[in-house]
Amino acid sequence: MADSLSEDDILEAIARHAGRPGQGPQLRRTGAGIAQLPMLDLRIVRCVETRTTQPETRAGTYDTSGRPTYEGDLRDHPVEPPKDPTVSRTVEFVLRGSVRTVPCGCDEGRQPCSRCRAKGKLRCDTGPMCPACKGVEPCTWCDGTGERRKDRTTAESARESPAAGRTTCVKCRKPRTACPECRGWGTKKCPQCDDTGFRVCPVCSGERSTEHTPCDGTGLVTLWTGGSVGHAPERTALKLPEPAPPLRVRQQTGRVGAWERVTLTSVGDPLPDGLDPAHIEAVESALAPLQGEVARRVDIGRLQLAAVSIPDDPDHVFYVFPGRDGPEVLPIWSRRRSLRVAAAVAGVVVLVLLVVALV
Repeated sequence: MADSLSEDDILEAIARHAGRPGQGPQLRRTGAGIAQLPMLDLRIVRCVETRTTQPETRAGTYDTSGRPTYEGDLRDHPVEPPKDPTVSRTVEFVLRGSVRTVPCGCDEGRQPCSRCRAKGKLRCDTGPMCPACKGVEPCTWCDGTGERRKDRTTAESARESPAAGRTTCVKCRKPRTACPECRGWGTKKCPQCDDTGFRVCPVCSGERSTEHTPCDGTGLVTLWTGGSVGHAPERTALKLPEPAPPLRVRQQTGRVGAWERVTLTSVGDPLPDGLDPAHIEAVESALAPLQGEVARRVDIGRLQLAAVSIPDDPDHVFYVFPGRDGPEVLPIWSRRRSLRVAAAVAGVVVLVLLVVALV
């Protein structure tokens, strides 16, 4: 970081900015006011660890040799945290001696089909209506029932007479009485069940049973006690002072590279020397360890910033901060000037509205 700026350095920088080098002491005599506004940018990434145990099951004979093992209580088992605290990861463990393969309890890897209830077939919907007779007159003799209707009146005797264009009914076998399209069924032949009324179950293919899912049809399952250690990053940020300096100041100070930056990697690392006393308590509070924290990276950025007001120029506040080539000066409108400009703009708006109203 550039050397800390004294008040004389700050006033002389403003004098040079105004084209009056060497007049820094004169600014002090005229009553220049200097307010120190040290800036702090604190960013913390913590690696927080969680540990859980749970019973685990896999189908068939499952090989757990690729997983590390632990003994006793998982919370006592040492696990190296990631070198980079921003990395998320999960390590799966197996409790030593807990692995066993046992019968599943199913019927040799099969289970009754739940779709057809172990019947192997499903009832089929009635086929589509015959387009010729519409199902109203499939057979003039039996009406598609297979037997002569007993309740026919004598007036219907002509209807029962064999008619040209008709064919033999497949149900009552009466010649020249059935619709030639459906042959007495009243419906088209069902393409799914061939008019049997039943179709093969699509789930079990008629075998009445399906593979038992929990064991993948093996009839065996492997059981063990599993442990899981997870590492996840948690991020915290702290920016001071509050309220923050104007946006232009924050942007300009970020561009000139005047910030001093320090990185801490352990809970016990001391704070950097020269940290502003007004920030120490807030920083220490933010750096307090979290439950489960096993690693961290702390990036601390700090910048000396001063806001200077000069009686001879009440329309500006001069912000001064260290730069690569010496102190940088950034004049910003003072609150007084901002209010005057706002009032002037408001006056113009009111005047325009009055003119519009009178036209």
